[in-house]
Order: sequence, then structure tokens, then C-alpha cells
Amino acid sequence: MACRSASVKRVADKTVKAKQQVDKLQAMIQAQEAANKKKFYEQIESHLASANITDARQLSYNSDIKTEYTSEFSLDKIAAVVTSSLKAVSAASDPTVVKPAMSAEAIDAYVDVVNTVAQAAKSSSTASASLSFSMNRLSPGMFGFLYASSVSIQEEETFGSEAVTSTAIYYRLMESIDDVKHQARFDAALIDKNNYLHMKTLQAGLTDELAQGNIDINTWMKLDDQYSAAVAKLKARLDADQIKSAEQLVVKKKSMTVSTNHQLVLESLKKLTAMGDIHKVAIERSQARIASSYF
Repeated sequence: MACRSASVKRVADKTVKAKQQVDKLQAMIQAQEAANKKKFYEQIESHLASANITDARQLSYNSDIKTEYTSEFSLDKIAAVVTSSLKAVSAASDPTVVKPAMSAEAIDAYVDVVNTVAQAAKSSSTASASLSFSMNRLSPGMFGFLYASSVSIQEEETFGSEAVTSTAIYYRLMESIDDVKHQARFDAALIDKNNYLHMKTLQAGLTDELAQGNIDINTWMKLDDQYSAAVAKLKARLDADQIKSAEQLVVKKKSMTVSTNHQLVLESLKKLTAMGDIHKVAIERSQARIASSYF
């Protein structure tokens, strides 16, 4: 399945050239499927090995494509398709087995996983690159794997000043009987914890991209607002799960990721401060986050 955001569709519907460009972009990402699938499966094998899971078998595999302007964040259509696949697999499972993966909390958490992984794939920041693959335990014995890859095109005459991006999402659901024996319960907060930190990594990477001149301040503000809303939503869910503060979470998760984000934003601030008042909003927000140990 390939879908286009409403804004890209409006442009593509106006001229033959625009439609050809969007079709070409989607053809490019489709042509990469075999290579991307190979890389995806290799990462899955590596992560399963690291988790000491040796009996995993595939329940479902598929891929989908979304084409949108780079600053657009909504991937709900693809997220809905992925979670529908999860529901179908769960419904077909042994009816005597408890299915916590069907809980509203688990589905909400996995929608956030899809959006985080896909958004990371659209970013050129090295801070976000490692987030374009994800392995999540969705319930005892059930694992969801995601991988995303993007290609972009920029032609001001056709699409305006912003790039259009096609993002392919690959998703695979697998089960392990051994894991059922060893995993006592499912906790949706485990997924939310990772997404909470991953979304902040995307924010740090976004500020890096602004400092590198890869995006303009308008794109930064639009995406930063959306990331902030996602962080707030995830924190609210974590608080509801009696994780009382994001600061405690950062201390527990600790070290390398948080430290890297902190340093990246500090370095970006140095560059942005020398680039003039046009970046004032980004500078002030970033300074406030550094001061509050947000990163």
C-alpha cells in the first residue's frame, strides 16, 4: 500500500509533472524493498540473539509507504495498518492465551512506536539514525519489529521550498514460546519509556539539523511543537502508570543517549547563537531545556 498526505496529493493533482515526480519518488523507495528487507531481517536476528531468543517464528510481515512533505508528522494511516495487523494476529492466536497486546494501552504505545521510527527515518541527523529500527515485546511471547527508510526530492518549482519524502515502513510480528515461559507479564510502560526518550532524541536531532542549515526555522518550530506534544502525551501515560517524573526516568535509563542529546544541543546552540535573531525561538527553547535537564 502507498498513500500520500493530503497536501502532497493536492500538489500532485495539479500538474502532470508533479504527479510524475511523486510517482518517481515512490518507485524509488519501492525499488529498495529487497535491500531494506534484508537489512531489516539481519537486525531482527541480531536483536533476537541479544535477547537470547532462539525459537522465534514469524506471525506476519508487510510493508507500507507514506509520501508527505518532510515537516509533516502524521503517519496515522500507516500506524493504523500496522496495528490492524497486530490485532489480526492476536485474534488468530490461541483463544486460551491472555492477549495483553490487545489492550488499549498497548495499541496506543505501538502507534507511537510506528510514528517515532518513521519520523527518525526522515531525519538526516545522526542522532536520529539509530531510531529507525525498533524491537518491542508487545505481550509475553509476541514481538513487534519495525524498520523505516526514506527518500526525498526537492524541486521548488513543483513543490515549493520544502522537500517531499517517501517513507517505507517494514513491520514483522514474531512469537516465542520460550519467552512466554520467562516473561510474567506485559507492561505497556516499557514501550512508552523508550518512545519518551526516543522522541527527545528526535528533538535534539531536529535542533542539530537547524544548526546545520538542513531545515529552516519554520520547519523546526512546526516539528518541535509536534514532538513536544508527543513527549507530553507519553509523559502523561507514564505518570498514569505511576512513574512519577520524567527526570527519574532519565536517571534510570541514564547515560549515553541522554548525555549525547545534551551535548548535541549544546553544540547546536553555539552555532545557532552565531546565526542571528531569526533563530531566537529555537535558541530560547533549547536553553530552557538544557537548564531544566530536559536533555
